[in-house]
Amino acid sequence: MEPQQQNIRKLLCYVCIVLALVGGTTTGFAHYVQEAYNEVTINDNGYIVQVQTIDKTVKELLDRYEINLGPGDEITPGLEEPIEEDTEINIRRAFKVTVEADGKFKTVYLIQGTVEDALKEAYIVLKEKDLINYPLNQQVLPGDHIKVTRVKEEILIEKETIPYKVVTKENKKLEKGKQKLVQEGKEGVKEREILIAYYDGVEVSREVVEERVSVEPVDRIIDKGTYVAPPVSRGSSKREKVTTSKTTKGKTVKKKSEEKKTTKSKTTNTSTSKKKTGSKTTYLSPGTYTFQATAYIRTGNKTRTGKWPKEGMIAVDRRLIPLGTKVYVEFPGKWAHLSGYYTAEDTGGAIKGKIIDVFIDTDDESVAARFGRVKNVKVTIP
Repeated sequence: MEPQQQNIRKLLCYVCIVLALVGGTTTGFAHYVQEAYNEVTINDNGYIVQVQTIDKTVKELLDRYEINLGPGDEITPGLEEPIEEDTEINIRRAFKVTVEADGKFKTVYLIQGTVEDALKEAYIVLKEKDLINYPLNQQVLPGDHIKVTRVKEEILIEKETIPYKVVTKENKKLEKGKQKLVQEGKEGVKEREILIAYYDGVEVSREVVEERVSVEPVDRIIDKGTYVAPPVSRGSSKREKVTTSKTTKGKTVKKKSEEKKTTKSKTTNTSTSKKKTGSKTTYLSPGTYTFQATAYIRTGNKTRTGKWPKEGMIAVDRRLIPLGTKVYVEFPGKWAHLSGYYTAEDTGGAIKGKIIDVFIDTDDESVAARFGRVKNVKVTIP
């Protein structure tokens, strides 16, 4: 049984007692009672009763009959208002509604109203993207639980590196075996714009809304040499030969003669020689020859020509190749990267015949050992 019903029953009992007492009095006393008592109508949220009371205010009447007001209940007239004949007391009982938001629970009491009214009563302000489990214009009912879900969205920019490409181009003007950096490579940057949604601080979704290249990559460009010097034709050539005659009367007579030598071009590597009178020197004619190659490193000594050794120098048998001669050397297989022009600047005790010794700019003795002896090296003499 609800409290207001119990209170009304008590009130009715009091009324019966009063009426019984009044019935047993004299007519004069009844007139006095009639003058002292006021008839009052009480409407407690739809439960209606009429009483006669000598209480002077609404509060005194409610206290007498133990009619209590709860949170949010409304009463008219007010508790301190005086009671007069035919006073109507209206009590509107509020019901409880729970509001959950921001991790907290609030209880509000309403006589009537909508979900929006309940939120205002709980001092809850909705943001644009927030969610709610009831429409705002829906009428609330006793015991309703209103749940507000806070929705937050943020944009995350995610960056990804785009590697650059290495582009190799052939360069007919660059010697074979050599490379030249034309353009340095540069990495690019790709950006992704990601929309992240949070419900009450918990991530619930990620969505890529845009993807773009913010920085374009730049190719690394390398020129690769393909130029090979053509073999020099062994056609007719004239060389000046100096001979020394016998001493006559204490004077040495020098004789100059020109020797014409005509040879036909050959596709095979054959040696034609030119001799210097009075010496064992026999230079190789212009053409391409098959040599063997070794390597030497820094020794702290200058070359036969009086220079400090550096890359691009070779030691030769100067009976075949004169010192100071610039030749083109083509290495086979894994040594092809060493192919290029070299200058004969040095000699060596072990450099006899068709052998060249290539200078490598290092102090590491194991380098020459690993190099060993390379066969089938093509040497082109201009």
